[in-house]
Amino acid sequence: MDSVDNFETTGEPSALSTQDWELAFRVLGEQLSLHAGCVSTKALRRGLEAQGIEDARPLVVALRFFDPGSSSERKIPAPSFRFGHLGRSFYSKERYDQELKNQEKVTAEEAEDASREVSTTSPEEITITRANRQEEARMVKYVKIALEELYASDVGPEETEFVFDVHSARKGSSFENVDLIAVHWRPRNFCDLITVEVKLEFSAHAIQQALNYTRFSHRAWVAVLVETDLSAELAQRHPALFDYAISRGLGVLACRRQQGRSYKVSPVQWPLRSHPDPLQEEEFIERYREQFEEAGIVESEKRPRPRFR
Repeated sequence: MDSVDNFETTGEPSALSTQDWELAFRVLGEQLSLHAGCVSTKALRRGLEAQGIEDARPLVVALRFFDPGSSSERKIPAPSFRFGHLGRSFYSKERYDQELKNQEKVTAEEAEDASREVSTTSPEEITITRANRQEEARMVKYVKIALEELYASDVGPEETEFVFDVHSARKGSSFENVDLIAVHWRPRNFCDLITVEVKLEFSAHAIQQALNYTRFSHRAWVAVLVETDLSAELAQRHPALFDYAISRGLGVLACRRQQGRSYKVSPVQWPLRSHPDPLQEEEFIERYREQFEEAGIVESEKRPRPRFR
């Protein structure tokens, strides 16, 4: 089990020693100073391995999920500087704040456009109001940002997209029309296909849709609206349904409204890995061929198609 798998199942990166953390912070600080407050995860990994680390990937993953607020509880040495992580790069505190503002501005504009462009309801969704469709379209934009953070990888093809908003593509039945697709690149040319169903309500219908996605993807999430930051809110409000979703291996993303009609998206439960039917996996890739070509999944002359574990 690699470090990301360990994080997904336990909520913690693999155990690192004090010396590991000190080295990681030192090299990250040096790289940020040398590169105007921004360094890619791949460049950081190379920098760490230049210090004699045989495989620096666990260190990079740990830095991505580092929480300074809980470092003392976990006996992690505190760094002498503040930093943030977005997508495939680490940033100094100043650059991170600016990048976050830029990202939020673009996302807000995209969400407004999505809200205006939502078409009338389809026959399969006749009970869903136009207003709800518009709000779900807005949520999708913020869930996409969360997936870009959760599934950023330093081992996939460079300069390729790996998270796609496809909620308006409507390329299959109601149990095949995913809202978001992510490609999680693993070491040694392996990757996972990630699918997400976005809903305003945590309902049996939403759970069933997300479960059907495991027929053709390796991990499936359901992203739903919540009222508080409490991670136990869904489990308390819908105990039987929540337990059922978790028992079937679904991941749960909680989306809470923030100021300015934005959303804070947090993982409540990470999804377990499923084993999709090979034929349905192929059909899924073909349905969204354009996105998978962009992600480097579809085989080309320059890049062989990766394998799935």
